[in-house]
Amino acid sequence: MYVLGCFDRRITFYSQQVRALSLVHALHELGYLQNAPQIAVIGAGAAGLTAAAAAALASAGRVVLFETARELVPLQSATARRKLDPHIYDWPRDDATDAIANLPILDWEAGASRSVRQDVVLEFEDIAGRVAGRLEKRTGHQVKQIRGVGTTYEIIYDRLDNAPGGGPAQNLSDRFDMVFLAIGFGLEPRETIRAIADTSYWSDAGVPTAEFAARPTPRFFISGNGDGGLIDFVAAASRDFDHRAMIRLIAEHPGIQEIAGDLVAIDARARDAQTNAVPFDMYAVYEAEIRERIEAIGLVGEVARRLRPGVQLTLQTEHPEIFTVNTSALNRLAAFATIKACETSDQWRFTHIHGQNVTRVEAYTPDAGQPAFLLDCEGTRIEADEVIIRRGPKRAEARRPFIDVLGDYETTHSEWLQRHGDATLVPTLSNKARAFFDERAKLEDIPLSRRRQRQAAANLPVSFQLRVVGSDIRWSGALSKENIAEPWDADRLYEVILPGEPADLGPVTSAILRMACHARQVTLHADPAHWRDHVRRLSADSLHAAGMSTPRIVGGNPGGAAQNPETISAVRLGRQLHEWLDRWILNCLHQHLAEFLRTGADPGRAVGLAIAPDLRQMMADTWDDWRDAFEDDPALLNHFLRLMVCATDEDDDLDAAQVLVGPNKLPAIICGTAVSLAIASSWEATAPNSTRPGNLRRRRGGATEWTGHGCAADLINGKAMPLCAGSFMWQTNFVILTVQGTIELAKRAEIPFAQVESGQPAFTETDGSGPVVMWISAAFSNAVETGADALSATLADVENRHFARLTAAIQKVEEPA
Repeated sequence: MYVLGCFDRRITFYSQQVRALSLVHALHELGYLQNAPQIAVIGAGAAGLTAAAAAALASAGRVVLFETARELVPLQSATARRKLDPHIYDWPRDDATDAIANLPILDWEAGASRSVRQDVVLEFEDIAGRVAGRLEKRTGHQVKQIRGVGTTYEIIYDRLDNAPGGGPAQNLSDRFDMVFLAIGFGLEPRETIRAIADTSYWSDAGVPTAEFAARPTPRFFISGNGDGGLIDFVAAASRDFDHRAMIRLIAEHPGIQEIAGDLVAIDARARDAQTNAVPFDMYAVYEAEIRERIEAIGLVGEVARRLRPGVQLTLQTEHPEIFTVNTSALNRLAAFATIKACETSDQWRFTHIHGQNVTRVEAYTPDAGQPAFLLDCEGTRIEADEVIIRRGPKRAEARRPFIDVLGDYETTHSEWLQRHGDATLVPTLSNKARAFFDERAKLEDIPLSRRRQRQAAANLPVSFQLRVVGSDIRWSGALSKENIAEPWDADRLYEVILPGEPADLGPVTSAILRMACHARQVTLHADPAHWRDHVRRLSADSLHAAGMSTPRIVGGNPGGAAQNPETISAVRLGRQLHEWLDRWILNCLHQHLAEFLRTGADPGRAVGLAIAPDLRQMMADTWDDWRDAFEDDPALLNHFLRLMVCATDEDDDLDAAQVLVGPNKLPAIICGTAVSLAIASSWEATAPNSTRPGNLRRRRGGATEWTGHGCAADLINGKAMPLCAGSFMWQTNFVILTVQGTIELAKRAEIPFAQVESGQPAFTETDGSGPVVMWISAAFSNAVETGADALSATLADVENRHFARLTAAIQKVEEPA
């Protein structure tokens, strides 16, 4: 008989699987599985399920899996809010954030508990279906006793009411050559504190929820400082707890790796102290060696921003120490950062008490608005709205039926753990064991794990086709037209089948090419002779933008895109496709600008300017108005974006400009919009314009309305913007460019302001005055960084100088020859 993971430390779903695979492989290597032994596995959790599957692959014998619950892996079946992660318990060691278990069988990736459990159970069923009936499940069967009979074992069990097929029966028996005891640790108590029902860690109800009752000072009492207690301590403190987000916050926070080595060293010192029975206060060590460093890198501040408003936390532990070495370093650091975050404001409070006995004061009857519970912890009274008990499962109860066969195993195993020390902390699967199960799975033709199936499916191309039907387009395939922007988000292959020529698709052509030229992996299945030059002219050889790529074009029709056909007019389809693509751009634009205007954060330096908070607030108000207008009027949004990436606004350039609006030009669009917003927030009544000329308009009090052009284009008719912007015949009253510095633009832009050259239209003609041209000059950068008043003064000066030059130009023209 073999005991599997019932007395070990650092129990995780993944470590139990590794223990099971290692044990079965060792038995195979030693020859114990040669003669088709009859094997019983008691317990269908992570360890038992893996052991049963591994034994069925490693031997030719019958394997019977007993489980009291009706479902396999029952513990993880009831929650989607708890996250299982294969390696995170080992953080901050190398590769601890790897989300892939990478096991040869019953493999999985980090995710919601219920989802991981589903994947593993389905993979177990795949193995059971391939081993010719040698792997039998007996769910709803409770093992009551194991008796040694010679060299075999007799298992006495009951078939319960919940057993699939057949009615209940008692004292049934079966004989086996080998038994794996994988009973785990049992379930949590239902009522640790009298008159207060416990909620299991493994139920969604056990996870503290977001604050919906409008409690000004929500009070939480958390009992227990194991991993479950620490996680739910953080959850109770959080405004809206997300287990995966908590892991990312700690493990991926900038600067955390500089502290990782010290955290590992502290754990090593704590284990040495534990081995030598020497006191070691981990919380005090964290306070002395870690606190200032996590404050310096902003971790405490980030946790504070996520705290539940007004939260009052009480953590009760059995012993005086808040932390023990038997917990995960990540959970410990998360709890420590939460405690420190509570100390940053009087609105939050953290209290630690220790003692073994907690009772409910039953004589307490709360009035309206008062906490629901009054607790007594060995003389200390605590008020609580919610009580969370995390003292672990009932281990003795789970082991009771097997006391006779276990004997002094617990003592022996403890001695083994102490003798081997840190080597037992993180079980690893040997290369030899991995190769063995890989080969056995191939021999039995076991399907790929669900994780690998999803990965393979993600690498299959998504195909869709556009055929011309008269004046209509027939759209079909795996990608719906509404999801035309999906290739801009997804890292997978897309195939567009285009049997006709570019002109045949009419306005749809530019939309398809717009999607393809900005996507990561798109292949156009079209006639290269008809499509290649057309595509290059709008992309790599564009006269309006640099750095555009050309999608791959291959001949032939790969097929597989005839499903879900829909026929629609070409004009309507072209308009819809551009609207959906514009919507994608608007969402990305808003996501970046909203965060930048709120906090100044500028990932990738897309805006590239330091802007004062008061000006950012004005810009945010202006952006709200602009965004509402864009949401209401798709044509306005399209016109604005198109002119933001293209200096020309002629009918012949419409397709060329449309194709440029996509992810490749998103940083330029963000910068151009931000600069335009800054100017618009200081210039009265400046807003997007839907008609020519330009994409902006400005109402100047009682004066004539000005048109404007916010432009972040790279090129004008094939020439670099800085070199020709000053001489280009802009069609609007003002121009806002994203060109930076004192460059050729600045010199040329002065000319229309200062003089009217020969050959230039006279002032009396419509555009002879020349526009106000603004760019990211040193003066502009300094003004926006200083604040709204400074920018207003700068713009007023620009406008005054502009009109002064106009007056001088008029006077010069009127002088007699």
